[in-house]
Amino acid sequence: MASSEFTVSLVGRPNVGKSTLFNRITGKRRSLTYGEPGVTRDLVSHLAEHDGKRFRLVDTGGYLSGERGDILSKVRGQVLRAIYESDAVIFLVDARDGILPLDKEIATMLREREKRFFLAANKVDTREGQEMATQFHELSVGTVYPVSAEHGTGVSDLLDAIVPLIPDSVPEDEGALESVPRVSVLGRPNVGKSTLINTLVGFDRVIASEIPGTTRDAVDVLVTYGGKKYQFIDTAGIRAKRKTETVLEKFSVIKSLESLKRCDVAILMMDGPEGLSHQDRQILRYILLEERAVVVAANKADLWGGEEGRRQGIRKIQEKLGYASFAAVIPTASVTGKGIPLLFKKIEEAFGSFQKRVSTASLNRKVSSVLYAVPIPSRKGRNRAFYIAQVGVMPPSFTVFVKDRDGIPDSYTRYLQNKIRDRFGFKGSPIRIVYRER
Repeated sequence: MASSEFTVSLVGRPNVGKSTLFNRITGKRRSLTYGEPGVTRDLVSHLAEHDGKRFRLVDTGGYLSGERGDILSKVRGQVLRAIYESDAVIFLVDARDGILPLDKEIATMLREREKRFFLAANKVDTREGQEMATQFHELSVGTVYPVSAEHGTGVSDLLDAIVPLIPDSVPEDEGALESVPRVSVLGRPNVGKSTLINTLVGFDRVIASEIPGTTRDAVDVLVTYGGKKYQFIDTAGIRAKRKTETVLEKFSVIKSLESLKRCDVAILMMDGPEGLSHQDRQILRYILLEERAVVVAANKADLWGGEEGRRQGIRKIQEKLGYASFAAVIPTASVTGKGIPLLFKKIEEAFGSFQKRVSTASLNRKVSSVLYAVPIPSRKGRNRAFYIAQVGVMPPSFTVFVKDRDGIPDSYTRYLQNKIRDRFGFKGSPIRIVYRER
């Protein structure tokens, strides 16, 4: 969370509707919601606006007290960190349940930290529900805001009370992040994605555990490295469809794949010593279908048997990349940070290639001989290419003007892509080629 932004955190016990309210206020379905407690674990944040004032809203996991296991204790730590870093807190309770001991504990905890908070009683959809909300005055709060996160009732009144606290001028806005590379980290469960994010930011920004499936939401994390900002997206592990058992896990996988639509560079994180598995290659296909730049992080590289074992392992991975052979393979160790400098170098290289543009004159000067050297296979007789032009970036897109565009085989397209790479690089980025008749 950026220190220049006015930040509001949503806090409450599990299953009171925090994620639903988060999605309502931000106008985005960024936070995963499902009809069971404890769905949210990591901190999910997004910019929101009300009455001309912008602020960052943070959704937190359900707060539980006491020692309840590794993951839940880490969730509690994340909630406490969010409270500490926030300028204000929306303390959400469930009006239908009434006041529970955990509600009292959270209210006491907020007062002890001298944090300005606004108590919102959720699931108030009827006159009877509004009357039930009044009981929360027992928590020694001046105003109780009855709301319905699902239907939007009362949310505007709640925000009307918060926005006077927000400064008129906020130095950093969403537009400042437009040019920041957006990097999504994808892979199978338990390959070290969340550990990598935590190593990069220097603290436990996302919950990492040896239990597969710990991450559920796609979590945006702003990382500064070498004086430059990067928007990383930590994602849930993607298992094979036949192994995806619960509806919640399916929703998490959908969130992971949706992160590809808003990233520039995808890091395929895999278990290096295990080699490139069938599921790793499937995730790679998802990345290629979205035409995103890609870097392969062969994690847990410290488990390779020496330097020679590492070199052989990297070579075997490269040989199995198939149509993604343009991607760099970097040995990393998320826990220690080994390989991270080279990883960022390749992210920059791939991002640069993703937005690279070549002039038409230079393109035709260096590629024209390629266009004429190999005839275009055609079922309708002789086909030929006339010239080529770059028509877009992200990904780099080229139009080849030909006599007949029907029936041009994929093998010819791959031939052109390889020749363009030979002459202009485009390392780490896919190349799109379309054909037009002249």
